[in-house]
Amino acid sequence: MANIFARSPYIIEINETGQVETKIELRLWNGSGSAPTAPQYILSKLIPATNAPATYYDLSPYIREFIEHNSLQTQPTSNAATPSVQWCNVEVKKYKRVTNTFTQVGSTETFYGFEGYGYFEQGYNPTLSEILLPQGDYYYAYGAEVGWITVNTAYAEKVKYTNLSTAATQTITLATDVIRDVTRVYSGWETVGNKLEFLDASNAVLWTAYFYPKTECKYNPVQIDFVNQYGAWQREWFFKASYDNFNVENKEYNTLPSQYPNYLTTEGQRKVFNSNGKQTIRVNTDWVEQSYSETIKQILLSEKVLINKKAAKINTKATELFKSINTHMINYQLEFEYAFDTVNSVM
Repeated sequence: MANIFARSPYIIEINETGQVETKIELRLWNGSGSAPTAPQYILSKLIPATNAPATYYDLSPYIREFIEHNSLQTQPTSNAATPSVQWCNVEVKKYKRVTNTFTQVGSTETFYGFEGYGYFEQGYNPTLSEILLPQGDYYYAYGAEVGWITVNTAYAEKVKYTNLSTAATQTITLATDVIRDVTRVYSGWETVGNKLEFLDASNAVLWTAYFYPKTECKYNPVQIDFVNQYGAWQREWFFKASYDNFNVENKEYNTLPSQYPNYLTTEGQRKVFNSNGKQTIRVNTDWVEQSYSETIKQILLSEKVLINKKAAKINTKATELFKSINTHMINYQLEFEYAFDTVNSVM
């Protein structure tokens, strides 16, 4: 099944000869079960005019209601089912009415829905990768959890690992036509890293990336997990200096002394209430390639971010996307704010 990336509009068109009204039955559900009997939504429209009969429906707002990233799954040893709340099944039936009765147009369409997006330049209903991470080179903190790649196995049926030290290989066949989390580095090879390739049924290479361990001797690397352009968790590390800041907010009022005229000097004339704090962290990437600007863009655009597995939001709203011809040594600095009060105020 193809993917729908629901942070961008996904447009369905119905344009049939003689139609005066159209409708869509939209069924949405999480997990591997069968489609619900009754549709979650029935959308209908009269045609604008007889000389402009086409009608259009945007499915994305309805799909997003069935997707959430409120928790982070555990690191898979090999591969594991992606939590069903992080994607959904989409079934679409299109209908037209010419006289008094609706008849189905074409066959029933099925999709996987993700909370991803396309760029403006990619046009409407963009077809993005079935492997929900860009190809390229990735670095992970030595001794840390390496992370995973979410994949639609209808497209990629196998994953092949090649050890970067010994050139040994391991190939794993994935379950068919499901959404899986596949570990970036083969278990036991974390100290040396590997090349990872996704293969189709005939062993043709569809996608390639390299994963390297990186030792940082001076600083403590900061782990960031964010929901990327494809609507899947992506893990990155900021290896260089990080700075923690703490900000307190409260309200102040003037008070009457508890005794008068011989007031207590230890009591003071002003008091504060509703004191609470917020913590921010400023991080640095280390020296990176020019292509890392795409990762930075996706972090800035992400609506779900975890810093060292704690909920956060990004305070940085603008950054230069460095070019190596202009800036030979590229380092990005970003600031995040933890998305909770220091003093528990959950009601």
